[in-house]
Amino acid sequence: MKRLFYVSRFARPLAKRDIDRIRRSSVTFNRRNGITGILMCLGDTFFQVLEGKPAVVDALYNGRILLDSRHRNVFCLKSETGVRRRMFPEWDMRVFNLNEETEVLPMAFRQILTALLETSQTITQYTQPSIFRMLQQGVNPTSVKPRRKRVTVLFSDIVGFSRFAERLKPAELIDLVNSHAEVCTTRIDAHGGQVNKLLGDGVLAYFAERDSDTAIRASLEILGEMQRRRTRSKRTSPHEFLFGGLGLANGMVYEGTIGPALKRDFTILGNTVNLASRLESFTRELNVPLTIDPSARNRAREDWPFRSLGRHKLKGQSKSVEIFSLASLKSLDVRKLYDRIDSFLRTGNKRKL
Repeated sequence: MKRLFYVSRFARPLAKRDIDRIRRSSVTFNRRNGITGILMCLGDTFFQVLEGKPAVVDALYNGRILLDSRHRNVFCLKSETGVRRRMFPEWDMRVFNLNEETEVLPMAFRQILTALLETSQTITQYTQPSIFRMLQQGVNPTSVKPRRKRVTVLFSDIVGFSRFAERLKPAELIDLVNSHAEVCTTRIDAHGGQVNKLLGDGVLAYFAERDSDTAIRASLEILGEMQRRRTRSKRTSPHEFLFGGLGLANGMVYEGTIGPALKRDFTILGNTVNLASRLESFTRELNVPLTIDPSARNRAREDWPFRSLGRHKLKGQSKSVEIFSLASLKSLDVRKLYDRIDSFLRTGNKRKL
């Protein structure tokens, strides 16, 4: 059997009658499918334990609970397989509404659960999305075997970041980096990509689709959103100069957990990752916001307006690489942009830096 522990927040306030309705529907479903467990309500939070046949528990959790509009911030706390004995064999679904309890023990228990929830939510904010999805689905990342797979790697960072890092106040610099990271992560996630790392001002992500179209679409939306943020920014703000360089490379990578027990990372490795990083850096040399390798170009199924920028020798690559971009993108005069950034930082628009 399988036993699964999860926590979630109410998507809307639930009255006692709503909780009773949930209990009745859970009992009916669980009794029919051989599932037992408990449900605890605390404030706007569900804590639930489910146990039964693995396929049935997985179908309930992934097919109903994760998709239930009454839940938000669903997070799997623990998943146990190979369970031989049920913890709650007599309960199809026993509900404990801790909001109605006033005794000392339930009150102390409420404080413990509240602290647990707050801690888990804080941890998820510092967890890369791919790991969070595994934990959300009850998968232990350390149990996932390394594998080799074809992906399209996206690397992005801020043009002129070193200049900003030298002159901006810490809060201003972090705000600029967070703006870039927010643009990238939201658009990558919207297209099903995996944000693997935030590397200073850089973002490393990958797309597992067989074609490279989703990666290209995400890249264009990232560039478009940065342009909108530049337009909306005040003239006294460094966000007026929020330009990004992006590199796309398609190829084989190794995906898995690396590192000792003290610090582990679920990541991708391989020359495709290195190539995407080099392509991104080379956007400055070619005065374009997006560079694409031949494999990503060849694996695109849509009719993109590719244009060749010639063959170039990239650092760390044994052979020269033909680099592509999109004719629909405006060129970026990086030298002039650097001059504008330097002028802004030098005068600071009369700000005290």
